[in-house]
Amino acid sequence: MARIIFVISVLVLLWQSGFAQNKKLMDHLKQIEKKQKNYNKLQPGWNLNLSTAFTVTQTAYHQWASGGSNVFVWTGGFNGSAILDTTNWNWANEAKVIFGRSKQNGDAPRKTDDLIDLESVLTYKQKEYLNPYVSLNLQTQMAPGYKYEKENRTQVSDTFDPAYLTNGIGIGYAPKKTFRTRIGLAAQTTFARRFPNFDRGKKVNIESGVQWVTHAERRFSKYFYVRSRLNMFSSFENLEYGNIFWDTLLQASLTKYIIVNLQTFMVYDAKVSKKAQFKEMLSIGLKYTFI
Repeated sequence: MARIIFVISVLVLLWQSGFAQNKKLMDHLKQIEKKQKNYNKLQPGWNLNLSTAFTVTQTAYHQWASGGSNVFVWTGGFNGSAILDTTNWNWANEAKVIFGRSKQNGDAPRKTDDLIDLESVLTYKQKEYLNPYVSLNLQTQMAPGYKYEKENRTQVSDTFDPAYLTNGIGIGYAPKKTFRTRIGLAAQTTFARRFPNFDRGKKVNIESGVQWVTHAERRFSKYFYVRSRLNMFSSFENLEYGNIFWDTLLQASLTKYIIVNLQTFMVYDAKVSKKAQFKEMLSIGLKYTFI
């Protein structure tokens, strides 16, 4: 009888211990889930975010028997957003700036990245998901761009040349902070002073048409982040030849300050080229979040 009581006591203690451990595990998982929701939840009032990133790639050879080229590449930039969310209004402002250069052997430095992308969207929250909006977007660059052929280089762009200013009005669908899309009427103005091939031979060219913009982002934890934006514009003159700008970023944080970025850009502009332009960048570098 004493042995039976002893065995039962041991089983009860083991069950209580296992239950306590399971409870701790469940509480820990709930805390993680709560933090994950907070990462992607829009708070009332101003929601501010500002982060910078700087990456460097360097390769040097000295008396290397199999040959090679000395290369130094750096890229820097920042992403920022200021979103005001109230009961009736949502005002989302976003800014993205990237610039990079490379130097190979004794050649002059070359530009690898150059982008200024500013956007402001004001939405009147009339319905739960579908709401009217007005928007303004500016895309341009900071430094001259060149096309290299053997020993020669030809300048093909310049500071604020070209620049695309698009303003629109329409209906937006935003079921959650991590996904929002909008479609409406828009006017796109292209500025090109010295390189009129970007806007059909004019220094200023205005087109009216339809714009469709989709944002998708997700922070799975403080270590992994994905963001993508698809911007499409088709003028009423040539609806079948639209402008497409698709930007996607996958970012993994190895530590608080060290990150790995995989970024892709896809651009299609029938006025410039009948073929889609594609760029991919894989880099490791430093990141600091101010807000």
